[in-house]
Amino acid sequence: MRYSIPYARSGQVIGLLGGSFDPPHAGHVHVTREAIKAFGLDRVWWLVSPGNVLKKRGPAPLARRMAAARAMMDHPRVEITDIEAQIGTRATVDTLEVLQRLYPGVRFVWLMGADNLAQLHRWQRWRSIMERVPVGVVARPGDRISARMSPAARAFAKYRLDGQARQLLGQAEAPAWCFANVPMVDVSSTQIRARGGWSTPTSTSASEQG
Repeated sequence: MRYSIPYARSGQVIGLLGGSFDPPHAGHVHVTREAIKAFGLDRVWWLVSPGNVLKKRGPAPLARRMAAARAMMDHPRVEITDIEAQIGTRATVDTLEVLQRLYPGVRFVWLMGADNLAQLHRWQRWRSIMERVPVGVVARPGDRISARMSPAARAFAKYRLDGQARQLLGQAEAPAWCFANVPMVDVSSTQIRARGGWSTPTSTSASEQG
């Protein structure tokens, strides 16, 4: 099967920021820009998911979220993609397995805000995510302590990289992860929806980050 998927060369370090992006917002942009600097990434792909398995209510239509993401994130090293819809995956661990088959030699880094590290243990086969690719965590408002004390952080404590080693995250062999304390932007998709700035359907759906 042929896919309309991003291009990547063997040896490149690609950060993956997955989520519903329902809607995309300045926090997503901030995390992306800080991750490029903190973790020595060549590029970042926003993986706009078909849905979120941890949320009961379905997101806005994928085409709408893709268009909003492209309007929000204008950066020469960032690509917006619906590759999960194309390859038929919802869970992050399944997406990573397929991407590593499609892109032999590319070094992927999974990116997340601290809020997602705090609840990573709820994700499907979450230990396999940590064992498959390096993980870069960017601070989010109010989530530093809960992230550092989370089951995932404790379970993989000995694999955490500190200080300048985070620039080498993409070259590290998994499991490896690091936490980047950066200036934060206090905004979330949930807040935007609560203010009525983005309407979503009421049907159920299914990926993991928001």
